[in-house]
Amino acid sequence: MNNEFEKYWMAHRKQLLSANDEYRRVEDSYKIKSGADLLLFGIPAVVGITFLSVCPIASELLKWLLSAVVTVVCFVVCVWVKSVLSGERSLEEIEREIKDEELKKWNSRQ
Repeated sequence: MNNEFEKYWMAHRKQLLSANDEYRRVEDSYKIKSGADLLLFGIPAVVGITFLSVCPIASELLKWLLSAVVTVVCFVVCVWVKSVLSGERSLEEIEREIKDEELKKWNSRQ
């Protein structure tokens, strides 16, 4: 029975999640809406370029690779900071809750 529910969930996941107001609100909070958001997501680019110019490594390829890694890590930190500042629950928590509710509905229909 769980296998049937998982197939149902995969087929209707987007539709079920988009019907939930809290999920849509949290998902929208990740979008760039203001100058502060633009600055928050611009920081990784500045950090990557700065790292590229001050990195003492002689190999140009290695400098670019490390700069890309530093930029990605900085981007992840900025997204984490934005999610912490928004004070919302994570999308994963909300999705898990919606899935549990749908499973209860599924089981009651069976």
